[in-house]
Amino acid sequence: MTSGMRFLKFGKFRRLKTTFSEFDRHSSCVSTPDSFKWHLMSAVCLVRHPVVSAQPSAIEQRYQKLMNEMEFENSLLSDHELRHRADLDFIEKKKQEDFDESEEDALTLTAQDQQDIWDSQLSHFTPANTITEADEKNDQQSTDRKLDEKLILIVKQKLGDRFHWVLPQGQRSQGESMRQAAERVLSLTCGQEIKAQFMSNAPCGFYKYMYGNIHLSNEGAKVFFFKAHTVMGQVELAQRDSISDYLWLPRVNLKDYLVPSYYRHVKRFILSL
Repeated sequence: MTSGMRFLKFGKFRRLKTTFSEFDRHSSCVSTPDSFKWHLMSAVCLVRHPVVSAQPSAIEQRYQKLMNEMEFENSLLSDHELRHRADLDFIEKKKQEDFDESEEDALTLTAQDQQDIWDSQLSHFTPANTITEADEKNDQQSTDRKLDEKLILIVKQKLGDRFHWVLPQGQRSQGESMRQAAERVLSLTCGQEIKAQFMSNAPCGFYKYMYGNIHLSNEGAKVFFFKAHTVMGQVELAQRDSISDYLWLPRVNLKDYLVPSYYRHVKRFILSL
């Protein structure tokens, strides 16, 4: 970045008419002049990881059944099963007329007695409901929903004179690393309450676009994405003039909100696992 480059304040871009142009479609065949200026942006892919295990798919259930059968056929007896066999042998000995049962033998808890206790305890156990109040209300601003899925934060951010659904992003300030810029962006857009753990100093994805018409504008943005996951806290929008709304969405629903060219780049580094 040259010393003569104009640094723009976070969230305030000049001369944006069409923020997300299809520049990425032409980037491989369109050369930019020496006077072209790229502004470096950091964006945060903030993820709330699954809280409970997802229900296995049909093929996962079949595979698990196969593995259980193989384990049952090939595995050795457990200590509990060996104890049960010893108890059966002891019962057969008790049937003999000359068997003399001691007080200790009479008070011994058999494997079957232990199994009955475990079954009784299990019958009184009620697993927690994984369908939360936020699920029932379809509250897309809550992380207390879709507990078995990964949720990604997107914000409705003002870029130029229009609002777009994007991952939280902002321009790098002079002297910052791209990772430091991403941390600052998260704090500015989502408030001080939410705490996140960044996964790496290296970006996980990249996207670039032109400010305005591809043939008329001589400025654009290069966006570097950094992954992070939530630790605690909730989103509190700190800049209502530049961020009007936010949503926590599963990966499959991102395409309903993000611009297609932008979504094609984002989905590459958001795994459905």
